Amino acid sequence: MPDYTGAAPAARYFDGLGEDWIMRVASEDVNVRKMTLAAEMYYIYDMPQKEIAKRLGVSRPWVSKLLKRAREMDIVRIEIQSPLMGSPDMEKKLEDTYHINHVSVIRPAAGGDYTNISMAAANYLISHVKPKDTIGISWGMSIARMIDHVVDMQLPDVTVVPIVGGAGSDIECLSNVNANRLSNLLGSKCRLLHANAYCADRNEYQAVISGQMTKEIIDQGEHADIALVGIGAMKPSRILDYDYLTPEDRDHIIDSGVVGDIAFRFVEENGQVADIDFNKRVVACDLAAIRKNAREVIAIAYGREKAEIIRAVLKGGLLTTLFTDYDTAQQLL
Repeated sequence: MPDYTGAAPAARYFDGLGEDWIMRVASEDVNVRKMTLAAEMYYIYDMPQKEIAKRLGVSRPWVSKLLKRAREMDIVRIEIQSPLMGSPDMEKKLEDTYHINHVSVIRPAAGGDYTNISMAAANYLISHVKPKDTIGISWGMSIARMIDHVVDMQLPDVTVVPIVGGAGSDIECLSNVNANRLSNLLGSKCRLLHANAYCADRNEYQAVISGQMTKEIIDQGEHADIALVGIGAMKPSRILDYDYLTPEDRDHIIDSGVVGDIAFRFVEENGQVADIDFNKRVVACDLAAIRKNAREVIAIAYGREKAEIIRAVLKGGLLTTLFTDYDTAQQLL
């Protein structure tokens, strides 16, 4: 199958996606979402209509109709844009500065609505997954919001696995829930990690991590072809705000000088995983192994409060692909 990696995001070409009315309709109407996705895969990622039809579970003539309708609705606009204007120039600077393969810098819609960033990331994922891929997925609201915009697919030989155990009580962003939701939308297989993300002590950690099923899922996640990772700031921090952390653990994390977390691992300013006791009791895939083996390590992270942790993660070379917003990108340069 052709490799569709390295293509530019749709928001760079589809000015119509920036219009509030299209964003509202696209987020609510699955037909418009499929139309937009088909247009991205065809015009941006150079994917053949036959392959698009296979992925969407429709006929090839139907794909042709979707593309025609996308032009009629002004979702697709054929135009020439200067590479010196707008986001492309900033994306190139970020890619060169941090030696990352792909950055999408997308302006939020009116009122600070980040739906367009989630949609762009969802379409990027769908356009880059290959047959027999394993997709590793973390916890986090940004990932959960991205899944909201994944359209139904037919990818039965793809497998989705969590790369971190469960954390907190917010069901919308649990790694197992994210894995299950994504696999259902992709029409793919799913395996779950039945373990908490954080253990109270080393003895509990050893007991959990030595379980055969846990070891299998961790190994599969560390050898994923695509990894979706969550990035969290220190203020606010979903990890630090959870009640199951002891005051001693919370104070130790804060006093250690870490700048945030990626996939439940706290990292230092230079992007290295911090050598703190908390990280040694986390039931999750090894970040270095993920980065070594994955074709794509994708993060969706935006907001001024996350600039410091995003910069650290980029310095550490932990990502191949970043989706962010314009204001955050300015802080990273």
